[in-house]
Amino acid sequence: MLDRLLLLCEKYPLDFITHLSSSLPVLLGLLRYKYLSLSSKLIIAFFISYFLIESLGTWLSLLKSNNLYLQNIEAIVETLFVLGIALASLQSLKWKRLTLFFAALSLTASAVTYQQDAVSSMSQSAFRLFAIFVCLSYFSKILMDVSVKNILLHTLFWFISGLLIYTSGTFFIMLFSEYWYKDINKVSAEVFDKYWNSSQVLFIIFCCLSAYGLWSSKYDQDNTL
Repeated sequence: MLDRLLLLCEKYPLDFITHLSSSLPVLLGLLRYKYLSLSSKLIIAFFISYFLIESLGTWLSLLKSNNLYLQNIEAIVETLFVLGIALASLQSLKWKRLTLFFAALSLTASAVTYQQDAVSSMSQSAFRLFAIFVCLSYFSKILMDVSVKNILLHTLFWFISGLLIYTSGTFFIMLFSEYWYKDINKVSAEVFDKYWNSSQVLFIIFCCLSAYGLWSSKYDQDNTL
């Protein structure tokens, strides 16, 4: 099994770099744990869940078992964590209700279109649309409230920025994910790798921005008006 793992690492190095990069926000967040707010702690939990699901997926691939359904589960779990982060950050009751409504739509779409043996493009797309809504809502909150002294030392700014880059950048890739996965005769391995690697690079950027945000969390308490 170890030989197969090393073979996969050699064949798909970017996938394993992406996997390991998800631990960076966790490590830096734990180093700053005493400064973290509830939303920042949920950010750590978000990346822990991703790391664990990806680890399970790697283990299943070593056993040559189907692991595509894990991406559907991952979309549901990520939706719940982003919802928790949003509710912990937004103070307006109106925006909280609206966020809950869109989260319910996303989770319903994920549940209805869930597939055990394939990636659900609807589930992936629904999560990304919900995340984009949350990101834009939070940026709107920052602009209207003007409650942050230095935006560059604000934890959620970096997480939300990274999340927006990742979800908006991969939205159309995941919207057509069933097409990419379904038939190798329709899409060559080279084309598939190009789109897949693009999404991996965007996730690494997301991890790095989130990690920096958690590292700067020690300034959060003194960074609000």
